[in-house]
Amino acid sequence: MNRVAMLAVSGLFATCLGTGVVLAATSKSDPKFVWPGDNRFTCRGVLAEEQGVLKLTPDQAMLTWCDADIDDKDRGRVLNVCKVGDRCEIKGTIRGHGAFGWVEIKSIVRPVSPK
Repeated sequence: MNRVAMLAVSGLFATCLGTGVVLAATSKSDPKFVWPGDNRFTCRGVLAEEQGVLKLTPDQAMLTWCDADIDDKDRGRVLNVCKVGDRCEIKGTIRGHGAFGWVEIKSIVRPVSPK
């Protein structure tokens, strides 16, 4: 390989490496994309139903996965505390890949609205 080709390849490698570092730094700096190590979430938002699936429309500061589907096994428990359109807080475990769902709900609270 001649010197010009080697310089081009090494420049391309450095650029790709630098881009990867920037992307990693960007994703680490946004707390909405930090997956809890124990899969346990505390999510607050408005309870919504989309195409028959119950989920939270999370508050802006919540983790991006807080809109996880609420399984049919927990549907009644959630609706006993929060009605569709109510603000709600759910604590538990979320899992998934591509599509996310609550696999264990520890607590459901309807927060008191500030006056």
